[in-house]
Amino acid sequence: MDELRLMRHFEVIYRHSSFSQAAEELHLTHSALTKSIKALEENWDVKLFHRTTRTVVPTEAGKKLYPMAIDLISFAKTVKTETQSGEHTLQIVSGPAILDTMIHPAITKFAERYPKTKINAETMPPTLAVEELMQRRIHLLLYNDATLSKLPHIGSLRIKKVVEEPYYVIARPDHPVKNTAGLLPDVLQFDWVIAGFDSLFEISLPPETQALLKQHDFPKYRLLSQAACIELVMQSDILTSIPQSVADPLIQNGKVIGFPHPDNLHFSVSSAVLVDAGSEPTVNHFIDCLSV
Repeated sequence: MDELRLMRHFEVIYRHSSFSQAAEELHLTHSALTKSIKALEENWDVKLFHRTTRTVVPTEAGKKLYPMAIDLISFAKTVKTETQSGEHTLQIVSGPAILDTMIHPAITKFAERYPKTKINAETMPPTLAVEELMQRRIHLLLYNDATLSKLPHIGSLRIKKVVEEPYYVIARPDHPVKNTAGLLPDVLQFDWVIAGFDSLFEISLPPETQALLKQHDFPKYRLLSQAACIELVMQSDILTSIPQSVADPLIQNGKVIGFPHPDNLHFSVSSAVLVDAGSEPTVNHFIDCLSV
């Protein structure tokens, strides 16, 4: 009997805390379910339930297995669906600025070769994202190099640089920052909004920079959208920092003024996949599309 089927039986019994109710849901006999759990326990040399005539209580091993069983069953369903439909869903997680800036142009290029592949792209805290990657619930991470370098499981990741460009400070055209020397202490006198600023990026900065940021309680606002940060800058005295490629057309159109970040910060983005994930052509091609 295959272990995936046994895992499904285990999950239903655990959920109901009852062999009888599980048998009813699965349209199996009580005896058949008992045989399934016995086989699973013997195969793995572990006891999963304490059973009496009236109660079914999971052991510590059973409690540990349950969330992983759900993940395994869910993954199996996804594999079956994608195999039957001929479609594949690429799961991508990135920082907010990357999501606003890089994902949609890459999708346009990617779709030319893989028109049937679906893409789900979202943002989440990087420490949570890497755990999702380790559990193989997502395929690809895209974060600033400094953030990636501080993540746990770094030895399990294959990292590739995809973008490197300067950060620009931007402000509304008549902002008083234009009357300063544009040094870090000057720009920190004003309120800031940041898209996706996180502690992992902060601790990668030079100690003197960290001290200045802490002194000025930087940033005042944090939004999970670079586009929203830009809108806020154009409507107020708030400053933000964005990649030069995003800043240039805004500056040329007179919507904002801008200058290189005084601390010489760079929008340095790399991709990260699991080292042992093999060579997935859709993932590799999407990474290539980001670099073009």
